[in-house]
Amino acid sequence: MGSVVVAGSYNAGLTVYGDRLPTAGETILGRRFEAGPGGKGANQAIGIARLGGDVVFATKVGEDIFGAEARATLLAEGLPPHGILVGAGSTGVALILVDASGNNAISVAPGANAELAAADVLQSLGPELERADYIVCQLECPLDLALGLASWARAHGKQAVLNPAPAQSIHPESLGLFDVLTPNEGELAALANALGVEGGSVEVQARALVDCGVRTVVATLGDRGALRVSADGTRSFDAYAVNAVDTTGAGDAFTAGLVHALAAGKTMDYAVDEGCRAGAFCVTRRGVIDGLATAAELELAIPSRGAAPPDESRRTRTAG
Repeated sequence: MGSVVVAGSYNAGLTVYGDRLPTAGETILGRRFEAGPGGKGANQAIGIARLGGDVVFATKVGEDIFGAEARATLLAEGLPPHGILVGAGSTGVALILVDASGNNAISVAPGANAELAAADVLQSLGPELERADYIVCQLECPLDLALGLASWARAHGKQAVLNPAPAQSIHPESLGLFDVLTPNEGELAALANALGVEGGSVEVQARALVDCGVRTVVATLGDRGALRVSADGTRSFDAYAVNAVDTTGAGDAFTAGLVHALAAGKTMDYAVDEGCRAGAFCVTRRGVIDGLATAAELELAIPSRGAAPPDESRRTRTAG
C-alpha cells in the first residue's frame, strides 16, 4: 500500500434539508438542520483513511469552536495532529441546501483555508511528502497551493491528483503538472472553456485537458457513471444503481475511492470503478461524513465489479 498526502480544506458543514432548493431572493422553510465536519480536503482524507489507506492530511483552521471540532474529528479518524495548522482567519464554513431528491446547492466561506500555502505543507509534512506516492489537492484553498505541490510532486517523482472543485480556470501550462484530474461535468466545462473549447462532448472537453499534458482525466457524470480519458484511449464506467438521498460529497467519495485504489497498486480502470462504488455508497447516506464508507461497509453494501477486463462495447481507443 502506497501512502497519500491530502492537502486542502476543512469546513464546518451547516446543512438544511427541504423539499426544494430556493430560487434567487426566495426564502423557504426547511425540514431539518444538521451540522458536522466537511470540506473537500477533509472529506477526501477521511474517505481514504476509512478505506484503509495510509494517508496524512494538511489543512488550516481557525482558533474558534469549529477549529476545535475540526481537530477532534480529524484526530478521531486517525489523521496526525501536525498536519492541522492554525491560521489567522476563522475556520471555513460550508452552507449546504439539499432538496427532496438529494440535489444540493453549496456556498463556502474559506476562512483559514485561504491561508494554506505549499510552503506550510512542505514544512509540516516534509517526511510524509518524501515517502508519499500520491499528493491530492482541491480548489477550496488557493490555486497556488495545488500548483506548488504539483510542481514539487513532479520534481520528486510523485503523482499529483487534482479534484478541480469548485470550478475555475487553470492556465494550460499549469494543467500539465497534474497526473490525474477528477472533475464533474461543470468543472470540466470550466477548464475546457479556459482552453477555448466551448461546448462539445465530455470526451472532447477531457481530451483538450489531456492535450495540455494531463495524463488521465476522469470525469464524474452522476448517475451516468464516469468517463476516463487518457492518451491510451477512452473508457466509460457505469454507475452503481442505488437509491440516492443526498448527493453532497459524492465527488469527494469518488476521489477518495480512486486514489485509495491507485495507492494500493490497482490499475486506473479498477480505481475508477472503485471511485464509482465509493460515490454510490455516499449518496445513500445523509451528510458527507456518514457517506464515507469503510472497506467492510462498502463491500457489504455495494459488492465490487472487480478488475475484469473492460467491455469492448463500452470502450473506444484513440488512433495511434
